[in-house]
Amino acid sequence: MSSNIARQAIFNRQNQRIGYELLFRDGRCDTFPLVAAEYATEIVLNDLFVSGKTAVKTVSDGQPCFVNFSYQSLINGTALNYPPQDLVIEVLENCVPDTVLFDVLVDLKSRGYRIAFDDFNPCDAWRPFLPLADIVKIDFRALSRETISRFVLAYKSAPELLLLAEKIETAEELLFARKLGFDLFQGYQLSKPERIPFSGVIEHVAEHVA
Repeated sequence: MSSNIARQAIFNRQNQRIGYELLFRDGRCDTFPLVAAEYATEIVLNDLFVSGKTAVKTVSDGQPCFVNFSYQSLINGTALNYPPQDLVIEVLENCVPDTVLFDVLVDLKSRGYRIAFDDFNPCDAWRPFLPLADIVKIDFRALSRETISRFVLAYKSAPELLLLAEKIETAEELLFARKLGFDLFQGYQLSKPERIPFSGVIEHVAEHVA
């Protein structure tokens, strides 16, 4: 198959790996190619689930798969084609925070899907969406420490809400995030994305089925 998947591990406060964010890669390029976000989402999901549970568990080590969803993918109901127990829906930061999106996320939550807000922007337009979140990802490259600190202080006590510090690139940033009270951590300081050619996954599955 021509598409590839990369994965980047996500860790908890005990330095245990609790899941992977899955990233679309194409050809020999180790960065996100210039394609529509909804196309990348569908390629990752189709490749991941085409061979059933064995392929999913091979890619994710049996842990949750965090997958980016664009606005169009969400309102098109793309996630409904895949099992909620294996999937964490990452709502991309460039989604439009309108009533259509809100209603879609309410429906997904009612069906058992977990919702993460990627590169969350703590602005007025997005605050009504926070009760729908299982995980909020805060980009340490995009926001100032003052903004991050204010957000954590305001929402750390929210029930059932996990805060994920992403794009952590130094030991000092990791220490800062831990002291603030973040629950989960992701970034080069902990683990770089690793390329997983999907043909290799298929071969691995075939070996275990044979």
